[in-house]
Amino acid sequence: MAEFTPDNIFNADKTGVFYKLLPEKTLEFKGIDCSGGKRSKETLTVMVCTNMSGSEKVEILVIGKSVHPMCFKNVKTLPTQY
Repeated sequence: MAEFTPDNIFNADKTGVFYKLLPEKTLEFKGIDCSGGKRSKETLTVMVCTNMSGSEKVEILVIGKSVHPMCFKNVKTLPTQY
């Protein structure tokens, strides 16, 4: 790492986004659970990447099998690469 500046060292990782999962707790009402019904397991897998200094952030990459996923049925554009 001594040969490179923080602007030239990048880190990327993939993570799952549970976009339909409701929270179990809330800060709105103390002591009241937000649970009920089945928990959604629908996820999107996304990859995030940035350099060590944080000056260059790569657009989020959505990883999936379908060109037009059903979860984005009425969405025209996304600020990501797919």
